[in-house]
Amino acid sequence: MRTSLVGFLLFFISLNAQAGDFEIYLFVYSSAQTHSGAGHISIAFGDDSSHLMYYTKYRNGDGGGYKVKDIHYTTALNYDRDVLKHQKQKPMLVLKLKAQKPSLSKLEKLSDYWNIKKGWSLFTNNCTDAIKKLLRVTKINSGYAFLISTPNELIEDLVYHSRAQFDEHSFQVVYGDLEKYLREEPNAVPRVLFGRKKH
Repeated sequence: MRTSLVGFLLFFISLNAQAGDFEIYLFVYSSAQTHSGAGHISIAFGDDSSHLMYYTKYRNGDGGGYKVKDIHYTTALNYDRDVLKHQKQKPMLVLKLKAQKPSLSKLEKLSDYWNIKKGWSLFTNNCTDAIKKLLRVTKINSGYAFLISTPNELIEDLVYHSRAQFDEHSFQVVYGDLEKYLREEPNAVPRVLFGRKKH
């Protein structure tokens, strides 16, 4: 009886460990790194860092959307710079979020829709708003900011609404300086709507 109980507990623990091992990476480009002044954010997800599905979204005029299957984290980190040539630098910030594993087919279908089919604008098919939809599928609280947002607003919301996850290290900064990003990055919606201030 005791052996059966121990076996059941180990099985239950392993199931829960597997359920929480789904990884989501957010690759955040600052407003200064993008022509629009909005910044850019891309996403990768999968069971581990060596087998990820990577999505990055650009306007049709810049080459449209990209989806890359079975990509390693390091390749994803450098993809927009080295492969697409849409960025001159790596992302300013990368967050790793652990979540309960969702329906991958649902997540991929939703990602394919916004990433491949349409062009970008602040009001429609915005990369940040699309990623917020994906996070909701994984039950991650992306905050209360309404649609039409930029990476900065999303990161601020994640930090504010998920402080416990950051403290417990289920949400982690794996590249860059989060405090510096939050301190220096401006809210970008007005910059996009009304243009950058000229120096």
